[in-house]
Amino acid sequence: MTQRSYSNERYRKDAKIGSTRKSAAKAKPKRAQGSAEASAVKPKAKPAVDKDWAGLPTSPEIRKWRRVWWAMLLGGLALIGASYFIPELRDNESVARVVPLIVLALSMAAVTIDLVVIRRLRKRLLASLGKKTGKPSTRSEESASKKSGKETS
Repeated sequence: MTQRSYSNERYRKDAKIGSTRKSAAKAKPKRAQGSAEASAVKPKAKPAVDKDWAGLPTSPEIRKWRRVWWAMLLGGLALIGASYFIPELRDNESVARVVPLIVLALSMAAVTIDLVVIRRLRKRLLASLGKKTGKPSTRSEESASKKSGKETS
């Protein structure tokens, strides 16, 4: 394929000759403004479901437990910061022993809330949303429907 040369007048923008500049945009088919083809395809409105920043569905109870989770993590970080920046606490040996234990306990409680409580609530919520849309909510139901020869869509 050959390149268009700038020295050829017909490919210049400021060409004053009778031929026009070749352009792929000119070759595209035109449609009338407001034609029915463009406005005919509209996305279907989906039911409004609250979602968190990760795109997972959420509920008020999940949000409550997520606030507790954040409070535990940020409380542990605040304890570490306080024990580091306050000179009286930094020099105290008993504080140096107790603060890491409290931070560890808060961190483990936050992880437990995340892995047990929030995950259980989210699975329940997904299952209830799955039943509304007709999808199987668990793998056992999905495998049972495949074995019986029923396809769900």
